Amino acid sequence: MYYQRIAIAVTACALVATVLDASRRNWTAEAREPFHYTFSNDKTLDVDNVDGTIQVVGDNGNTIRVEGERIARAEDQQALDRAKRDVKLDVNEKDGIAQLYVNGPFRDNGHSSADHGFHIHFDEHEYEVTYNFTIHVPRDTALRLRTVNGDVKTEETRGKFDIHGVNGSVTMTGIAGSGTLRTVNGRTAVSFRENPREPSDFQTVNGAIEASFPPNFSADLRLKTVNGQAYTDFEATALLPSTAQSGDRRNGKFVYRTNHTSSVRIGSGGPELSFETVNGDIRIKKESR
Repeated sequence: MYYQRIAIAVTACALVATVLDASRRNWTAEAREPFHYTFSNDKTLDVDNVDGTIQVVGDNGNTIRVEGERIARAEDQQALDRAKRDVKLDVNEKDGIAQLYVNGPFRDNGHSSADHGFHIHFDEHEYEVTYNFTIHVPRDTALRLRTVNGDVKTEETRGKFDIHGVNGSVTMTGIAGSGTLRTVNGRTAVSFRENPREPSDFQTVNGAIEASFPPNFSADLRLKTVNGQAYTDFEATALLPSTAQSGDRRNGKFVYRTNHTSSVRIGSGGPELSFETVNGDIRIKKESR
């Protein structure tokens, strides 16, 4: 595959990320409980998880259909009973938003705050509770997805998205929307079946970012990595000539160098798409059609 390589050397900045201790014990008690919910006439799905995966699939339906499983593990039956009392799934529907909110001792109940009131206790707990979600939505549904320990996956959606994770990969396949994706530890892979029409932002700290676009892709890209390199197999033109040198052809590839952030134009340009990581490469790929 033909790639242009954009080699980036930047000044490292201090990044602070708060993560949960993901270590697990040898639990002796376990309880599993499935759950099912259906929402009608809602335009936004808001899932705020702590431990567990979130998978969202867009389809031709007209309702939001939630299937999931709650898994509680504990040191003994008494602790398991306490886990069932302490950690609950709040299910709300308001102003066209279907909300699934994992609530427990790790919250301050600030539902309206930016992080939904999440905070971390470093106390020793005798249990863990995991919520795994599989949710089918109408394709145009806007997504607001949060989890701390777990993967996030979306398929065939075309609404706006706002996705935040800490420990886990984020994979978005066959999307046609625009928005924000931010995570800390984990690989990020995004595949667009249509060109984004609005600015979008993709950030991680420890992990590579891979984004695929249709062959007719046209946009302005902002690329930044501290300990890695950025590549594209699209023809790219360097922007901001005061900070980026002209591309040199080496072994059939174009190489761009910059001291800070690399800005390049694909095609005739378009919305600004920003890709940023600290430890990992950035790859902008052309989908084969």
